[in-house]
Amino acid sequence: MTDELLAAYRGTRYAVLAPDGGTLAEARIGQHCPDVDAVLDRHGADSGVFITAWNPRSIPTDDEINADAHSRLATRLAERGLAVLAHAGFGQDPAWRPEHGFFVLDLSEGEALDLAVELEQNAVVVVRRGEPAQLVLSDVMTS
Repeated sequence: MTDELLAAYRGTRYAVLAPDGGTLAEARIGQHCPDVDAVLDRHGADSGVFITAWNPRSIPTDDEINADAHSRLATRLAERGLAVLAHAGFGQDPAWRPEHGFFVLDLSEGEALDLAVELEQNAVVVVRRGEPAQLVLSDVMTS
């Protein structure tokens, strides 16, 4: 992983979205976010994982491919019976469009990383109640 890509992940705002598209809470790598804790509390969850299927390997991909990948991820999460909220990642670079995905409640880190590899995603962001958001790299980064 390049320092530039790592910096981009660290500079991204990971937003939990309301049904109307507004922001319920935002997380940043290395920072504790009480608003995310409140979302977890409202849903009776201990943790959440921000995961996307957009732009595999952090390579910009066209809208149709991203939409298809997002739909496949939604199906995989629904098959597992997982509770999800919409999320969007807003990078610091204005040229990088927000990436849409899911904030998955109480998904284990191992399962999240398995999904990330399946979707060719470099990383996920894990948030545990009361702790800072953590960037967790997948095996895609080493292959």
